[in-house]
Amino acid sequence: MDRDFLVSVVIPVYKVEKYLAETVDSVIAQTIGFEDNIQIIFVNDGSPDNSEKICLEYRERYPDNILYINKPNGGVSSARNEGIPYIRGKYVNFLDSDDIWDKDAFRLMTGLLESTGETADVVSARKKFFDARDGWHHLDYRFEQTKIADLTQEYEFVQLDVTGALIRSSAIGQLRFNEKLKYGEDAAFVGAILLEKCKLGVCREAIHYYRKRSDDSSALQNELRSRSYFFDSPRYFHKYLFTLSKRKYGFIERFIQYTVMYDIGWRIRKDLTGALSPKDYKRYCDLITALLRKIDDCVIMKQRHIWKKQKLYCLLQKRGMKKTAALYRRVSKTKIMFR
Repeated sequence: MDRDFLVSVVIPVYKVEKYLAETVDSVIAQTIGFEDNIQIIFVNDGSPDNSEKICLEYRERYPDNILYINKPNGGVSSARNEGIPYIRGKYVNFLDSDDIWDKDAFRLMTGLLESTGETADVVSARKKFFDARDGWHHLDYRFEQTKIADLTQEYEFVQLDVTGALIRSSAIGQLRFNEKLKYGEDAAFVGAILLEKCKLGVCREAIHYYRKRSDDSSALQNELRSRSYFFDSPRYFHKYLFTLSKRKYGFIERFIQYTVMYDIGWRIRKDLTGALSPKDYKRYCDLITALLRKIDDCVIMKQRHIWKKQKLYCLLQKRGMKKTAALYRRVSKTKIMFR
């Protein structure tokens, strides 16, 4: 495929008429020059609002740069997959339709990838929240300096999303987002790419603004009502990456372990009261325990977003020391999912 642009931006569109123009304008404003260097691929995922009208207006203004695709609703992974065959940029960004790029981000990120040859296939920008929340993302510690990180050594430099990253288009090949996943589809996709070279570019000066909407609490409630969160993600995200790593290297790379443990760290802190039947609760706990047994102790202890007593509890659970874990939980008053 001819690469006519430096960057392609695939934007799934669904019920975002309130935010879409701001997102698109941030791409058009990129200092690398929109008309010469950037392609936008809108994929309307059956949006029932006026988002289509906004897309078509931008396509009319920039017919050489903007492609519009309309499809029945199938979810974000389905929409991204629909756009992949139309990518004409050397690098691609899968941008959420309510997020914003700092105007210099693409220049800085492509500059890092171009200056280092084909050492890395992915470069990440710093992620800053805006709207209903502000501040930097929990993984901001990765950005002390701009560099190419060797993930075999700096295994805590994980990449969980595609929205704040540029990916070398040629690295995608036949890989697609798993449409069975509703939670963790980004991490599964980008993790598979990172396993090829075990390198990640981190660009301190580039900023991706991630919108946290004021109604995010309802999204959290939906998450805990979703069987996909409890049973599909451990299979198609966690186990999938473990299997890929073992198939390629004969062992599970620690940055893949860290990626999965990072997600588990958030899961064990959730109050699951009433979320699952006793049978499903046990099944879910068994799934997480089986994953913990494949994660090195040092990876568990190096997590930055859970307390030390939660890490110790995970170590006990990993070793099957349930009675000791239960006693420790009562004494330390640790809030954790296992009972």
